[in-house]
Amino acid sequence: MKNEYTIQNLPLDLKLIDPNFFFEELIDAYAKLEVYKEKLKDSKVDSSWFLPTLQQKEALSSSMLEGTQATLDEILINEVTPNEKDKNLNEVKNYYIATVMGYEYLKKHDFSDEFFFNMHRTLMEGNVRKPKTVGAFRTEQNCIRRNDPSHAITFVPPDPKDVKVLMENLISYMNEANDGLRPLVQIAIIHAQFETIHPFSDGNGRVGRLLIPMYLYAKKQIDLPYFFISDVLEREKNQYYALLNNVRYEKDWNEWIRFFLEIVKKQCVKYIEMITDINKLYENHLKKARELARSSNIVDIMNLLYQHPVTTAKQISEETDIPLTSINRYLNLLVENKILYTNRKSRNRNYFYFALLDILR
Repeated sequence: MKNEYTIQNLPLDLKLIDPNFFFEELIDAYAKLEVYKEKLKDSKVDSSWFLPTLQQKEALSSSMLEGTQATLDEILINEVTPNEKDKNLNEVKNYYIATVMGYEYLKKHDFSDEFFFNMHRTLMEGNVRKPKTVGAFRTEQNCIRRNDPSHAITFVPPDPKDVKVLMENLISYMNEANDGLRPLVQIAIIHAQFETIHPFSDGNGRVGRLLIPMYLYAKKQIDLPYFFISDVLEREKNQYYALLNNVRYEKDWNEWIRFFLEIVKKQCVKYIEMITDINKLYENHLKKARELARSSNIVDIMNLLYQHPVTTAKQISEETDIPLTSINRYLNLLVENKILYTNRKSRNRNYFYFALLDILR
């Protein structure tokens, strides 16, 4: 078994950081982040409509990194027809709730033990997992193993008795970093440091990934608290885990930071393309819907589909003032013209906006 890891406090010795090593990646990442922010501002579709669905997608991608088995369609169906018995769906739901809770907390407070405890408690709620300590730092040693048949130990984090002091140092850095590094570099360091401390008995990966948009939001690097990277990380998880271990055992911070900035840039490109595609879809389908029924009601229903790409007539009725009989008539029109699809149940029928789901997937 590997020895327990002895961690270095933050801020890092700047001799370990060579800004020239990742200078181009840093410039590119910030440039793409600015384009993404402008795309959100200029979008024809109100970003508050589809960003919650992005949160659901992030919740799914982050959970998949931990082995959770679910699909985006299942997650969205679970929103309108809850299935409390499905552990996988509950894991994703908890992640989504923890995300919202974290943002609400940061509107009024700095990062703190309470922030981390609340996040962890929310992630572990229900029938999801049963770690020995919930909403508190671990009191026993744990380890990270390979996600393969060997389950070989790849990393043993610091001694549990050191976790509280290490987290105090990390939280202090998160609130008052004064090392002159850019926030995107700081959050690369923070994420690696958190995962190395591994302060909880379970759920460290998900909490650590949630820190990324929350820190950028707290430091006013993004206008809205939505910037998730789990989708890209899930595709490059082998390199992700390898470079984290290189930080731990070889102090190779430069390669890790460069990789992290590349991930940010790739995610920005994905988001920019996604928003462009959503705008085109919205224009085309809104025009078609208006031709089908010259009423503001069908416009309201189309707009609602960008908040709930899987929905029911009952849900639309609850969120609008449109009579249920009218809603059913408009939904049938949208189905007949292949804008919406349905499972054709006689009662509690679900409607799927697959054109939007295809973009979000």
